[in-house]
Amino acid sequence: MRSEEIRIGAAYTCQVGRNAIRVTVTEAVEDGGWIVETHTGRTMTIRSAERFIAPADAPEATETPTPPAETPQAEPSPSSAPERDSGEQGADTGEAGGTMSLLDAAVHLLGQADGPMQCKDMVERAREAGLWAPKRGGKTPDRTLYAAILREINTKGDASRFRKTERGHFALNH
Repeated sequence: MRSEEIRIGAAYTCQVGRNAIRVTVTEAVEDGGWIVETHTGRTMTIRSAERFIAPADAPEATETPTPPAETPQAEPSPSSAPERDSGEQGADTGEAGGTMSLLDAAVHLLGQADGPMQCKDMVERAREAGLWAPKRGGKTPDRTLYAAILREINTKGDASRFRKTERGHFALNH
């Protein structure tokens, strides 16, 4: 936005770090910029008009746009809807087509496998079988899966669904 378009008392969507938040402009600063108040009541100074994305009542200013394909589904509560594929058991990626979390896909694939598998092979087979698809196109999903499996083994112990058979290889814990 341009500086002359910003009005005192108006609400805008503003870029703060990696987040787009709703702010209300409370006053102008003498040396340039604006003092804004967030929806939580925090005040901060915005020095650049480029950080203002759009007026808050504009359609593109919504913080979490809902794709048309998700409209008929029941809205999940904010606490249960993950922002990304967390890799946790039962976490849904929100993708159409019945994809599951990468950890659930690994359990499924290990149940069908003849023996232990490496994470890289599990990721490839999960993609080929349509069990899992990355939401944001991560570069190293095999490493993410490896870390998630180790985290489950360390936190759940004997109750974990996985066991490490050798370096880089996992099997189901029966």
